Amino acid sequence: MAAPAQRYAAIAIVLHWAIAFSIVLMIPLGWWMSDQAEDGVVSDALFQAYQLHKSVGLTVLALSLAQLARRLANPPPAMPEHMPAWERLIASATHWALYALMIALPLTGWLYVSAGWSDHDDAPLQVTTRWFGLFVVPHLFGLPSAGAEVREEVADAAMGAHGVLAWGAIVLGALHAAAALKHHVINRDNVLTLMVPGLRALSGGEPAPKNPGRLALLGGGLALTFAGLAAAAFTLASLGGGPQTQSQIEIAEPAPDIAPHTPAPPEAGAPSAWRVDPRASTIGFAFTYDDGESAAARFEGRFTRWRADIRFDPDNLGASRAVVTIETASATDGVAVHDRALPGPEWFDSAAHPTAVFRASELRRRGDAYEARGELTIRGRSRTFDLPFTLVIEGDRALMTGTAQLDRSDFDIGKDTDADDLISREIDLSIRVEAVRQP
Repeated sequence: MAAPAQRYAAIAIVLHWAIAFSIVLMIPLGWWMSDQAEDGVVSDALFQAYQLHKSVGLTVLALSLAQLARRLANPPPAMPEHMPAWERLIASATHWALYALMIALPLTGWLYVSAGWSDHDDAPLQVTTRWFGLFVVPHLFGLPSAGAEVREEVADAAMGAHGVLAWGAIVLGALHAAAALKHHVINRDNVLTLMVPGLRALSGGEPAPKNPGRLALLGGGLALTFAGLAAAAFTLASLGGGPQTQSQIEIAEPAPDIAPHTPAPPEAGAPSAWRVDPRASTIGFAFTYDDGESAAARFEGRFTRWRADIRFDPDNLGASRAVVTIETASATDGVAVHDRALPGPEWFDSAAHPTAVFRASELRRRGDAYEARGELTIRGRSRTFDLPFTLVIEGDRALMTGTAQLDRSDFDIGKDTDADDLISREIDLSIRVEAVRQP
């Protein structure tokens, strides 16, 4: 092993401050995100904050491993001679404990993400990690393929350890900073000056000769560090979220169930009106989540509140019509975080556009089946939409089933969100309607 240096290498100083300031940013951000998730807040801004938190955390892990490797190969400057043995022992133990924390803290976060389980909702939640949006970070130990019980246990243990380590980093970091200030203010030695560029030495020794290469590395490295941290802070501010910012996203209270729709009596010669049986009728949707790493997952959901005004006669298709109105805030696929996100502004934007409407103005036969053509309006955007369906009428009761597919990008659903390229553009629709002919 090499002899102790007289001063810290420039790269050691840059790594020290890059890691320190990153952790100072990450811990309050982590608490804020946890509070938001615990309160049920779901937004693309919060999703991006999580991605930033994970990206910076993985950077801290890489920098900490580099700093540890450098430390093992290059002993630091010797401690001041006046330090008693017990103080040297505590200082050494604190330094090694900080190394352990700097590595274990992001590792437990990585392990939690790999488990694909929400500690807040106690439910599966697979989220891809993209390092600053540049590449996908693989999950650890093949956890996405493990059973739900294993993933839940790993997630609980990892998140618990992550929280304890965060507190440990705060305590040890405060002790480390307090000790450095003690050396500078009380002991009046040069411990702090060795790590703070530009801080004048307080006692003894000749000043180290100026090295242009060292100064360039220090200046460039620290400038890059502060630029990166400033960019991270600016990103958080632009998201409208941060440790001191209250979320601007409000999840509306669920609207009361829509009362059964009673159509007006049909005019003479007009197609019959049909009353939908809500207990036997569903409007469902399905999509695929694929992060390109683990197996693709298919999610199936439905709208729980909708109504339909149907005027239909198979012998008078030219006059037949149907209008279906869906409350977008009633979308659910059984995954709590999805159910909270779907009404949000990035997806259905239910606050501004509470309903989606399909107006079928043309119904026609297609062999043994039928097709309804009309206008589908979602988020205020209208597109021509065709719905093929089968129909069985027995007396005054009818059963209609149909399937179709739409491109959510036609309605800007999920557009420009970080999850946009993880969720299939093609959304499968399935409709089953049982209805009774009105007298």
